[in-house]
Order: sequence, then C-alpha cells, then structure tokens
Amino acid sequence: MRVGSKTLNGLLAAGLAMCLSIGAPASAQDSVKTLPVYTEGLQSGWQSWSWAKVALDYNTGDVKAIEVEGDPWSGLFLHHDPFMTTGYSKLVFYINGGVDGGQTVFIKAFSEGKAIDSNFQIVLKAKTWNKVEVPLADIGAKDRSIEGIVFQGGAQAYKPYFVTKIGFE
Repeated sequence: MRVGSKTLNGLLAAGLAMCLSIGAPASAQDSVKTLPVYTEGLQSGWQSWSWAKVALDYNTGDVKAIEVEGDPWSGLFLHHDPFMTTGYSKLVFYINGGVDGGQTVFIKAFSEGKAIDSNFQIVLKAKTWNKVEVPLADIGAKDRSIEGIVFQGGAQAYKPYFVTKIGFE
C-alpha cells in the first residue's frame, strides 16, 4: 500500500497528538481531590497540638519540614476543626528518619476527642526521604468526621525525624 507524504504526515501528527493526550500526568493530577495539611508550613485551619518536641519550620536544606523528637508515646498532632474525609482515600506525606533512623511511628486519625484505634505503623530509614501513602480505611478514618492526624512514637524515646508535604488525597 502506498501512502502519500501528506497523508503520512497527517497520520503521524494525529498519532502524536493522541499519544500526548492519553494519560497526561497534569490532567490526571487535576482530577484528584486534595486537602493540604503541611506544605512549607501548616496550611489554613491546621494547628499543632503536639505533645512531642516539634519545630514547624525546620529547614532541611532540601525543603522545610516538621522536626519531631520525643519521649515515649509522645506525638506530633496536627489538629483541624472537624471535617469529613468523604472523597479522600489516603493520607500522603514524605518522612525522613534523620541521622539515625529506626524510629517506629504510629499513624492515627483523631476523632471525637481521641485517637481512633489502629495499628498502622512505619519504621523510618536514616537520611532518606520516603513517600508514605496511608489508606484512610487502614486507620479507621474512611468516610468519617475527623479532627486531625497523629504521628505517635512508641514505648521508647526517639531521636529527631522529619515530615513534610502532608495532605489528604
């Protein structure tokens, strides 16, 4: 089959346009509902009600982050007036274990004046930023009213770790 150069150029242009429009990252991101909690600082309506040692604007050199250090069972508690999580499926954040790493951190949602019982935990890596996606169903916060989130240490005192880019998606 012979194809003229005008026809071939038209087919190539149409194919390129189709490839560029399918699965474009920007359009996929535009459709995701997000609620930012911390991005270079606490976002509107969010407050630190923490019972750990917290610095809300620690400059890591790469990004501003929250520095957290604490005694046994202390925590970073980011509070907000009650809001429904309907439309969100996960809590997303970046976390770094600092110089030593190894800290165990429990992630909990807070509702009706107390932490929702869950066993979701992560162990932090030293000197490494890791993206963490916590399904809201795993922390008992799917489709319910919550008042915040808690990053809580375990039974041992823990050295500083850093968390940033926190939000609901």
